[in-house]
Amino acid sequence: MAHTSEDEQFLNSIHHFILQELENTELDVEHLSRHVNMSRVSLYRKIKAISDLTPHELINVTRLKKAAEMLASRNLKIYEVAMMVGYKSQTHFGKNFIKQFGVSPSQYMQQHRGIIVE
Repeated sequence: MAHTSEDEQFLNSIHHFILQELENTELDVEHLSRHVNMSRVSLYRKIKAISDLTPHELINVTRLKKAAEMLASRNLKIYEVAMMVGYKSQTHFGKNFIKQFGVSPSQYMQQHRGIIVE
């Protein structure tokens, strides 16, 4: 995704920060911009230029990828995973998950764990 090694380091730093703050439901672009000591506008431009995502989308995608990993490999309930990746609402989590992966969290679990979810 990154164009230079500096861009890659920048994205890795942001990714690592998001993972550290994953359970924080208040994690947003403002938190991210403070972490990297940039204005929201500068952060938006930089992330958009090197990843084609907005900072908000980057946070969301990181959360959802971690959720997918957890749903596939751990014996957790969907609402537990949603909370662990920073979603206050299981409904909001489900809608975003479907938008990202094309299947519901329960369908994803069935496909990757071979279980039936009621």
